[in-house]
Amino acid sequence: MRATRLTRSRSLVLAGLICAAGAALAGQDSQITVYKWVDAHGVIHYSDQPHANSRKVQITGAQTYSAPPTAAEPSSPASAPRAAAAPAYRSCTIAQPHDQQMLMNTYKATAVVQTDPPLHGDNHVRLFFDGRQLPGRGTSFTFPVNRGQHTVSAVVVDGYGQILCETSTVTFYVHQPSVLNPHGPLYHHPPR
Repeated sequence: MRATRLTRSRSLVLAGLICAAGAALAGQDSQITVYKWVDAHGVIHYSDQPHANSRKVQITGAQTYSAPPTAAEPSSPASAPRAAAAPAYRSCTIAQPHDQQMLMNTYKATAVVQTDPPLHGDNHVRLFFDGRQLPGRGTSFTFPVNRGQHTVSAVVVDGYGQILCETSTVTFYVHQPSVLNPHGPLYHHPPR
């Protein structure tokens, strides 16, 4: 049983080498001669040397096939018309809030993105507040804020989601009244 497995393994290896030799001949008019025979156990053998009861097999260059190029679907990003070499936008910036700005006594902030030229076609702005994308479209976004340090940044993308322009990150701070300040609007006296 072990000898049969070993013989089959050798036959498979040799068959692989013969196929590789045929592939190496691809594109050439050369031929290679191989001998094929079946042993008493029904195992097929191949060799470059003749064997008793072997049959000559001529292998010519490997048959190859080249698929014709496929047309891309119109809705795929790969088929989208490429913009000219010039960028779609000269600039895009966070116009509000300003970098290092302190927002006093507020619970909402508004970020405004400016682009040069203005947004066109199916392009739109994606705004990121503290690293998370906010929902909505347009160039102005209002969102809730807590006290502390925050960041906003934005990108302008086309209809396929490809980034056309990216703003710098703006850091701003929010100061809110303390609930512990007895003169503040949020201070509550404990019940007596």
